[in-house]
Amino acid sequence: MSTCRALLPVALALALSVCPRLCAGAGFNDGDFTTYPWTAVKIQDTTALQNAGFSAGEMLTGGVGGGAYRSNSFSFSFNGSPTNQGIIIGNLSSNIVYSPAISGAINAITSFGIAANYSPSSGAPAVYVGLLLLQAGTYYTNHFQGIGGFGSPIKESSPQLATDFTRVGSSGPANPDFTTNGGPIQFGYITAATLASGASATIAGTFGVDQFALSIANTPAMPRFTSQQAANATNLLVMLSGLAPGESITWLVSTNLVNWPTNNPASSATGTNGTFTVTNTVYPAAQDWFLRALVW
Repeated sequence: MSTCRALLPVALALALSVCPRLCAGAGFNDGDFTTYPWTAVKIQDTTALQNAGFSAGEMLTGGVGGGAYRSNSFSFSFNGSPTNQGIIIGNLSSNIVYSPAISGAINAITSFGIAANYSPSSGAPAVYVGLLLLQAGTYYTNHFQGIGGFGSPIKESSPQLATDFTRVGSSGPANPDFTTNGGPIQFGYITAATLASGASATIAGTFGVDQFALSIANTPAMPRFTSQQAANATNLLVMLSGLAPGESITWLVSTNLVNWPTNNPASSATGTNGTFTVTNTVYPAAQDWFLRALVW
């Protein structure tokens, strides 16, 4: 038995005892808004006549570094009453989706970055940009960020939990569900313009948005290895690594060892959750299955 094979089970046992489920994450980046398809929707209209209009499109030049960027243009009639009239536009991509039930619970949104500028056409509304989540038909955001131009991108690195997000412009739960019980979450960004007071006027302008980036810390969706499961798995690898050519063993699987070896990708070991027989020729495949299971 080689030194590498002799040490591997020990290393795996240590890994299991220290971190039963390895940490993982997901990230989405669309620097010029050309990687993913994007769509826009009016999330909220607080104008007196509910007649705020908008359009969205892709600008091929003029963004960060002279590249492409995405634009949102809007227009609404402000009549002075009620106050805080405006529009919130949601921009989402069907490709930027995370499913907690499949990929594991979200521990936190660890970072969000975006560059934005604003070009007024008429009026002087307050303008904002921010991260947007859509889950089960409900929109959520965490912060309305002021816009500083393409030269001053927004970089949010404080971990954001589900409770940091609140519902906006829709009905449904007050906060998104980051657990494995939650439905798929679509990510994007909002642009918003609002005016608190002033004479009746038409308010219009255009947002430019570039360099979308998002990072997620999650818990992989894999049953946690108990100490008994870790011992069983390690013992199996020890015995596999010690077999002579052509030798085989029948492995009695503890009822605590969930679905072993049901998920063996190479189908190199046969059996059920009771007993199965393996030979030394399948050791690399069994090792591969075990490593895959750890990082699922």
